Amino acid sequence: MKRLILPIFSLFALPSAIQANIDPKVAEICMKAADFQGCVKSMSVPKKQDSFNKSEFDDALALFKEGSSLRAIKSINSYLKKNPNSKEGFILSATINAYDLGKFDEAIRDIDNAIDIDKDYAYAHALKAEIFYFDLDGSLSKTLEYLGKGMNISPEDPFINFIAGDIQYDNGFVILGGDTNDLSKKPKNKKELSLQSFEDAKKSFEKTLANIEIYKNPSAESTFPLGVTYTTNALLGDTKFEFFLLYRDKKDRLMEKKYQNEAIEHYTKAISIAPSQEEAEKIELDRDFDLITPADLYRARGNVYSWMNNKYKKACSDWKVSKKLGDEDARANFRDWKC
Repeated sequence: MKRLILPIFSLFALPSAIQANIDPKVAEICMKAADFQGCVKSMSVPKKQDSFNKSEFDDALALFKEGSSLRAIKSINSYLKKNPNSKEGFILSATINAYDLGKFDEAIRDIDNAIDIDKDYAYAHALKAEIFYFDLDGSLSKTLEYLGKGMNISPEDPFINFIAGDIQYDNGFVILGGDTNDLSKKPKNKKELSLQSFEDAKKSFEKTLANIEIYKNPSAESTFPLGVTYTTNALLGDTKFEFFLLYRDKKDRLMEKKYQNEAIEHYTKAISIAPSQEEAEKIELDRDFDLITPADLYRARGNVYSWMNNKYKKACSDWKVSKKLGDEDARANFRDWKC
């Protein structure tokens, strides 16, 4: 009961001038969020004067989604000439530059322009962390500095938490030298640090799933061509499989079993909402994206089943589906296990 009452009191406690500027529908939705002010900021509609030539922004977003990157950047540049104080415009420009054009330094400049307009633009700080870490090979310490600014401003934002989870998940492997193979040969202290990084990733991905229906961010959503919920469930499956391996190495049977089952649950959920393999592969080819496809999911779930007693047939069944979808690793597993 307290969880529902507190946001209402928070709304009443806001100055009347601020209350007057909150769309009642936005306020009603955001009362369900733990981060009320961050949610309001994420969902608030720009003022009329900020919406001048909004059609060019919408055109750029639509063009980006369909993979017409040069037309998209031309449209958003035209929009920004007329709306030089649009932080959303600069973030869309950064998104196009980073995801479609591979112009990462220009993307960082776009993000810095957005932050200059609004230093409390939480998603901008997180996006800077993502591009700096994955695309510019930036240090983890500086990445976490950028990410921390976004997390501190809007700790419940699902898109910020997805970026955090993605970085933390990757770092779990980096700590162990790039993989979780031959864990018996890895230093104990490194395994503990990796376990903590995967734990942080799990919490972040779970926040993404918990809040994705509350927060809206068209530019961020456009970077998930197969959907945020689908992708997050797939990565939670991967994360919990790594937990399974690490706890198995620790000989903690209870936790090993827990994460083994949870990995299967997330893979199953992702499979239930997955696009067709053909659709996923078309997007990969058209936009040069590396996506998690249904073939990946069936192979991954089969791999988890292969570690379980009496699940040989389920493992073979998943690998069979995956190999029919073109996955060579699943084909090898199917052959090696004599399915």
